[in-house]
Amino acid sequence: MTTIQKHNGFKRTFQDSHLTLGLMLPFDNSEHVALSFEDQSDLAQYAEELGFTSLFVRDNPLYSPHLGNVTTNYDPFVFLTYLSAKTSKIALGTSSIVATLRHPIHIAKAASSLDLISNERLLLGIATGDRPFEFPAFKVKTDQLKLSFQSTITALNDLWQNHSPQISNALFELHEDSGLQVLPKHKHVPIFATGYSKQDISWLKKHVDGWMFYPQPFQQQKALLQDWHNNDSFKPFMHPLVIDLSSHPNELVKPIKGGYRLGRNTLLKILQSYERIGTNHIMLQLITTERSYQDLLTEVGNYIIPHFPPHQL
Repeated sequence: MTTIQKHNGFKRTFQDSHLTLGLMLPFDNSEHVALSFEDQSDLAQYAEELGFTSLFVRDNPLYSPHLGNVTTNYDPFVFLTYLSAKTSKIALGTSSIVATLRHPIHIAKAASSLDLISNERLLLGIATGDRPFEFPAFKVKTDQLKLSFQSTITALNDLWQNHSPQISNALFELHEDSGLQVLPKHKHVPIFATGYSKQDISWLKKHVDGWMFYPQPFQQQKALLQDWHNNDSFKPFMHPLVIDLSSHPNELVKPIKGGYRLGRNTLLKILQSYERIGTNHIMLQLITTERSYQDLLTEVGNYIIPHFPPHQL
């Protein structure tokens, strides 16, 4: 068994040829204003009890009115640390840390700390970023994103392996007898690239532990999954999916941005189809324009989760 498969968040969330379900946070209202932290933690605990296997949060350092009405964004490491104290076994994911806007030492230390605090539940999704107005704010040159992402991945692994790594790359130099004071238990935290992150698929297969992609037409996703799983070792594939769950169980599918409006029986068929083509995890972003989160979670927990149960540790 490899180190990555010993990690609690990885073990509970992923298994070859099997699909599990998670959630995208924060939980918000119809105006995309996040619920209170107490409500967030209550719902997170309920999701854990129902058998959801992950809670994922986004990382967007800045907001611009040009984005329109978007969900409240907290610092992901801070928010997940809060949720880790309110839960015990559900995986905690970032979707995704904008690696090009954070120093690798800061990412490595925050990730290591959160993984230790949460008893190895962190799934570290990272990305190059896609909001053009953020790069000038951090004086990041967009023509350097590819190399910056590669250097960050390598640096994270080096920083987690020992207390005094020797690192020299385009981002920083570390030659003195120094490093992180605390390392992850297995000297690694599962890393998941988001999209291509300016890389080609062969580089991703070699350097990350799994792939976080986007919903796309079914046949395209199937072809992509066949390529991704054509690998020497199991590396999971996951993606978010927006769901507007109708109160009518048999309501047929209607495409919406990032997902579907449908009834639970239709949702089950779609998720089973995703499982058949090799999808290992889907993070549901539930829409609450007509129903409460408690109601939505209960229905998914009672009728959908039993078909995609978490793996026992």
